[in-house]
Amino acid sequence: MKHLNEYIVEKSQEVKLNESESKKITFDFTDLENAEETIDSLKDMEGVTIEDKTVTLEITSDNVNKIDTPQDILQQFCDTVRNSSKRTNDEQYAQKTKKFEEKIKEMNDAIDEIKNPDEDE
Repeated sequence: MKHLNEYIVEKSQEVKLNESESKKITFDFTDLENAEETIDSLKDMEGVTIEDKTVTLEITSDNVNKIDTPQDILQQFCDTVRNSSKRTNDEQYAQKTKKFEEKIKEMNDAIDEIKNPDEDE
């Protein structure tokens, strides 16, 4: 039989794990090239919420294996805008593409974190 202290520690760790199993990342497509087409291609996909020029991707332990397609679409869009000739001629546009790329990195990290949680505890 467990001591009360052991039980409390186990339960508190479970709560921490459950809290970290969900992450929302919002991508702002405002003023980016081909944004409309990309947003349209993300409609009705698992974990994707679209509002005007923003797309929110919710990554959970339940859908982490089903969001490969939105992840690929967002990654390809990012690669396209980061390699755009408009980026080299317009500093503000370059900054927007850089912010978008940072969100992509955040998404990839969150997916990796949820797929491969630390087993330290």
